[in-house]
Amino acid sequence: MQQHTDIFILNSLKKGDKKVFEKLYSSYYQKLCSFLLSYCQDRDIIEDVVQDVFLNLWDKRREINIQTSLNAFLYKSVYNKLMDKYRHLRLKNEMLSSYYHTAVMLAVEKENDRPNKDIRLLHQCMEGLPEKCKKVFMRGKVRGLNYNEISEELGISVKTVEGHVARAYRLLKECMGQHN
Repeated sequence: MQQHTDIFILNSLKKGDKKVFEKLYSSYYQKLCSFLLSYCQDRDIIEDVVQDVFLNLWDKRREINIQTSLNAFLYKSVYNKLMDKYRHLRLKNEMLSSYYHTAVMLAVEKENDRPNKDIRLLHQCMEGLPEKCKKVFMRGKVRGLNYNEISEELGISVKTVEGHVARAYRLLKECMGQHN
């Protein structure tokens, strides 16, 4: 029975039936958003992903060829789209981190006056932080992520993020104090 319904929906979509598309959207939108909550807590990202999948479905409705059920296709599509978005964000963040590192190195190389020595020392002290502490600190203070985003990205609690940031500040202060 479901297979006949799927065939009807797909044929209607291919013909450009907006009512069927709207019905499909309203039937699945909340379910797909709820499904993605198990992978991501950011409602904005989840809603963007689900909307993108439906826009893509509408845009490519004439070429669409679903081998499984429509239900399975939609769930797999939103999951894949979310994973693509995470890969894109990770690459973007790595690129920003690389830019930061390059900027610090250029600032260090420019002149040998006091501010540049301080920048060089700060960078050296940051490199000396424990690995997990440094990861958390760089995400928060260099990339500008908030504690919830860091927590989600690294799979640790917000309290753990707070602890790492406090520890990083303490260690950086000690390190800077020892060299001044």
